[in-house]
Amino acid sequence: MVTVGARELKTRLGTYLRRVREGSVILVTERGRPVAELRPLPTAASDEEAKLLELAARGLVTLGTARLAPSIEPVPVRGGSVANTIVEERNDRC
Repeated sequence: MVTVGARELKTRLGTYLRRVREGSVILVTERGRPVAELRPLPTAASDEEAKLLELAARGLVTLGTARLAPSIEPVPVRGGSVANTIVEERNDRC
């Protein structure tokens, strides 16, 4: 991470913006104290993904790293369908 004073940033803004476009993160200070951070915008595929990236950057969430497991195949059930069984039970009550 590059650190730059506010006055220096103002003087050489174009140089620092180029560095941000190239992927650098710039910490801006005033009198030696951090006041801002310049970073590239996320290239998220959606607004939801951008929000998740922002929350992760703030340390509020941890993004998953694994892919979801493939869908589970349905298990065959002996006898008729569940829907038919429910209909039959309801008819028996009447």
